[in-house]
Amino acid sequence: MQTEPIYLKLSHQILEQFSDVPVNRPLPSEHDLGEIFGVNRQTIRAALEELERRWLVRRVKGSGTFRTQRYEYRISRDLAPSFTQTVREAGADPRTRNGKPVVRPATEGERDILGLELGAKVTVLERVRFLDELPVSTAVSILPSALVPRLASVLTEDGSLDGILRRHYGYAPHRQWSQSRLSSPPSDIAATLGLRGQPPQILLRGLISCTLTGHKLEYVESYLRPDVFDVVTELRA
Repeated sequence: MQTEPIYLKLSHQILEQFSDVPVNRPLPSEHDLGEIFGVNRQTIRAALEELERRWLVRRVKGSGTFRTQRYEYRISRDLAPSFTQTVREAGADPRTRNGKPVVRPATEGERDILGLELGAKVTVLERVRFLDELPVSTAVSILPSALVPRLASVLTEDGSLDGILRRHYGYAPHRQWSQSRLSSPPSDIAATLGLRGQPPQILLRGLISCTLTGHKLEYVESYLRPDVFDVVTELRA
């Protein structure tokens, strides 16, 4: 029978022994872990890399290694297409930083998705989402400018786009379709999320429509950190 590699056995031991360490407090250093378990730093490093591959720890350069806390991110046609509301219902307290909305001509692909005519303009909104000051998600939303006039004047830096669409414009947003997969993010998004390199993240793509008018309101692409979120898709008859 093939024996389990030392670093795999050690990864289980580290996880078990330090399971009660708060997520915001680092585990002992590689040097200290080596002394605790009586192995060299190379073996400790391999064990921590294994835990990181399984999204059970997060290694932050200059700060240490931390246990992760993952939250369910539920996607369903019955649930509001709001990142903030979804994450709060999962037990976390997110914060959003909105960029300044930019108006430009729609591309051919955007016109196809949003059902726009040639020459139509779209409003582009980029956002970064945080949990405990850790960047955990980015999003780029493309909205028909004619449906959200003067969006830049009504959306605050930390305001909810879903809330603005409902309260200010009177829409009733819902998911028309959604798609998720693992994808390596562009280098700028990887840097925004504080990643080492460009490891695959959860890429969510979706189309938001209004149940009242039938208008296609928003095409959105979001990257979510898989060490923070566990995406759960619900299909109901």
